[in-house]
Order: sequence, then structure tokens, then C-alpha cells
Amino acid sequence: MEFDRAGFDHDVGLRLQRTRKERGITQEELAKRLGLPRPSYANIESGRQRVPLDVVWRAAVVLEVPITALVPEPLSRRSDAALRNSISFGTVVAPTESIGFMPWRGPSEDSAT
Repeated sequence: MEFDRAGFDHDVGLRLQRTRKERGITQEELAKRLGLPRPSYANIESGRQRVPLDVVWRAAVVLEVPITALVPEPLSRRSDAALRNSISFGTVVAPTESIGFMPWRGPSEDSAT
């Protein structure tokens, strides 16, 4: 299974940023509530730093969203475009491929279906 760590971190960072802004919270405030220095949180939001699971979990609690709102879902082995372009928690967003996130499966797995 191929995994694009940089793409994953970038996507999570974008989701954190979008949700934080929707809640009207500054980077400084969220970083403080997460127990992180603001520069470290800014690096996570920009995708320059790996996103620890506990940070995503704490952010979900602080931002009052399900953790699934902050992480991309793995693509199904099925080639159903609707599955690839939707998020299970009910909000419609652009496909993850459009923001640089690579599927969690390699091309060899695509051809096997």
C-alpha cells in the first residue's frame, strides 16, 4: 500500500485551518488550547510538519467536530467516483486529489479491481 505522508499532512492541515477559521479562532488561541507553540501549530496547518494523532484528536475536541472532519478517508477499492469525491460526515468538499492528497493505494491496486 502506497501512502503519501506529505499529501496527508497537507490535507489535514488544510482541514484544520478551514475549521479553525469557521470557528473564528486564531492560530495562537488554538495552539495554546492544544498545548503547542504557535509556530509548531502553524507548521502543522501548512503541512510542513507531521500531524500527531493526539493533536488531531485534541483539535477535534476543541473545535467541536468529529475527528473524521479533520482527516481524509482512504479511497475505496471500488472505482465509484461518488465514493472518491465525498466525505462520510455529510459535508461536500472538493476531492482530496484536487488539493494534492494522493490515494492510499497504488496504481497497481487500481488495475486489480
